[in-house]
Amino acid sequence: MNIKAIIFDWARTLYDVESEKEFEDAEDVLVYCKSKNYHLGLVSLIDKEESIIDTTIESRNKQIGNSSLKNYFEKILTTEGNKDLIIEEMIKYFGFPNNEILIVDDRTIRGIKYGDKHGCQTAWLQKGIFQNQLPNNETGDPTYVIKSLSELKGII
Repeated sequence: MNIKAIIFDWARTLYDVESEKEFEDAEDVLVYCKSKNYHLGLVSLIDKEESIIDTTIESRNKQIGNSSLKNYFEKILTTEGNKDLIIEEMIKYFGFPNNEILIVDDRTIRGIKYGDKHGCQTAWLQKGIFQNQLPNNETGDPTYVIKSLSELKGII
């Protein structure tokens, strides 16, 4: 694997929106990624229709802005619209071929689906409330399936 950049999802990947705190292993994984000189980007979608937590783009940006994790990212993008668009913007920002970008997400129907359709490598964090949203013909299969964020260190 020749990964140069990693795009992380925020909610339920690095940050537990239910308990309103970073996952315990999030900072350790980001420190590891930076030590390996990966370029890091953060994307976050506020989905009003599917969210069980009432949030706005302003509250999500504040949540990220108040987190020490923000310091590990070169670019942070949030949207209430189409997550694919901010992933595309992040990929353009990095300027690497898609196959040199890894997308880490807890939802197969979002980041994993985008990555599979556009030639990126993908790591599905299969935990939390969406762990049973299994890959299918529409989403494609993730390159990697991890049960905890820490497992990422073993595959990059």
